[in-house]
Amino acid sequence: MEIKLIQATPEPIKKIADIASICYGKEDAREPKKLVKRLLRLGHHSVFEHIYFTWEIKGISRACLAQLTRHRHASFTVRSQRYCNESEQGFVIPDAIEDNDTAYIDWLDAQAEIKGAYNSLISKGVKREDARFILPQATETDLYMSCNLRELLHIYKLRSSKAAQWEIRELAGRLRVSVGEELQFMFDA
Repeated sequence: MEIKLIQATPEPIKKIADIASICYGKEDAREPKKLVKRLLRLGHHSVFEHIYFTWEIKGISRACLAQLTRHRHASFTVRSQRYCNESEQGFVIPDAIEDNDTAYIDWLDAQAEIKGAYNSLISKGVKREDARFILPQATETDLYMSCNLRELLHIYKLRSSKAAQWEIRELAGRLRVSVGEELQFMFDA
């Protein structure tokens, strides 16, 4: 899994505080971080929607993608299995399988068989959009994701939970780290 932040609102704390200041008839905030902490504590999160991020995400499974795209306030552009040849795509392997020698052998055999069947279907003239039906949820995919800070905080809260699946938990943690040190206090509120 690779996460690369490719776009972010500059000076997010100052921007949030200045935007929130309009509520008090002011143009800018004197103590931005203090104001943002108060907004967090009081639940005034609408001002966080003015802070935007865009990431390039590579190598997550289609299973993880299915969980991520449930967050409808984020925007996604995903590698198309309909148009792209998936014969070279890798598979995400859970540690529970990779750390178990006999399970890992079964996994490798199944993945080789699936890749072979996919390639065979393509070679027989089956369109990629139909051949993809044989691919597992473990198939790696790449995407771009954009969202505002309010949605990012929501995604992190839900997807970093111990109840969340391991891959989406890892993704949520990496998204958090990617936005920089300045915003980290907001994820713990």
